Amino acid sequence: MTAIDRLLEQLTREALEAAKEGKWDQVAKLYDRRASGGQLEQASPEIARKLVKWDQWLIARTREVQAATQQNLVEVQDRRRKLDILKRQWGGTASVQARHLLSV
Repeated sequence: MTAIDRLLEQLTREALEAAKEGKWDQVAKLYDRRASGGQLEQASPEIARKLVKWDQWLIARTREVQAATQQNLVEVQDRRRKLDILKRQWGGTASVQARHLLSV
């Protein structure tokens, strides 16, 4: 195994671990490092197959996280709407937009 193969494997393994921990900024940085310098073109066929397999796992994981995040956002929006309705029914005002809270 060449030094480039070891580096590519190490960066990808670290990115997969970061993804498992939800550290998506770190995943992006590691993949940027992996893509820089034209090293991917120098990978052996064996390492290239491993990278493709791991990349496919990461793509699937990313899609799962995106779907879960989207679902959470929908649930939060629904709860906010319900709270606003209750506040109006009880004579209160609607919730303050988050951007207004930050400027206070």
